[in-house]
Amino acid sequence: MAVHKHNSWGRTRRPKHLTENVPPSKQTATTVTAVLAGGLSDALTGTNAGENGYSTENQRFLHIQIENNDDAEDLAVYAYNYAFGAWAKLYLPHGTKIQADTDLEANTTNDRYVEAKWSTINGKFMVTIPIHGIDRVAFVRSSSVDGSYIIRAACSTF
Repeated sequence: MAVHKHNSWGRTRRPKHLTENVPPSKQTATTVTAVLAGGLSDALTGTNAGENGYSTENQRFLHIQIENNDDAEDLAVYAYNYAFGAWAKLYLPHGTKIQADTDLEANTTNDRYVEAKWSTINGKFMVTIPIHGIDRVAFVRSSSVDGSYIIRAACSTF
């Protein structure tokens, strides 16, 4: 009798790094490659690391650890849905809260979302952001980076 082996992550309680091989226990830290914004492939046919982004297996949360030793580099997260077939900047819900009906005229939806972007990165920190329904994520930088610029990423359902 043949044993069926699932090829996707399924529901995950702990973050799983964004690579193809998912080990059953403690993971070795892995990094992702940040590319220039013009380096993303809408057709997902890029041949260089990071150009096609990374598959999320439709997990709910993206965990990012950012490490750097100066404030010259930045990082932005881009999102890709197979239904749209194109990359776009990821925006997160945050910002102005409407206090009264009169505020409705002064505010727009744009006021409630901020770009998933970090600038002047110096030190090491981790963030967890919602990526509900996003098929792939990419990590984008605006300039060249040095060896101290390290981005690690993982996804989880809970």
